[in-house]
Amino acid sequence: MYREPHLQKKSDECAALWYIWFQLYEAKDPLAKTTRKAWCKCADELGEMVSEEVKTNPRYKNIRKI
Repeated sequence: MYREPHLQKKSDECAALWYIWFQLYEAKDPLAKTTRKAWCKCADELGEMVSEEVKTNPRYKNIRKI
C-alpha cells in the first residue's frame, strides 16, 4: 500500500498486532487489553511516520489538497 518500504513495514507490523489482538479479544483472553494498547501505540507511530514523510519527501510537495 505504501511506496516507502519503512512505512509498509510499520503498516504490516500494525496489521499483525491487530490480528493478534482480535483473536485474543474473541477468545476473551486477558492479554487482549495489553495487545490492544500495543496496537494503538503502533498505529500512532505509523501516523506520525506518515505525517513526517509527507512533510519531508519531495514527492508530496506539490500535491493539491481537496
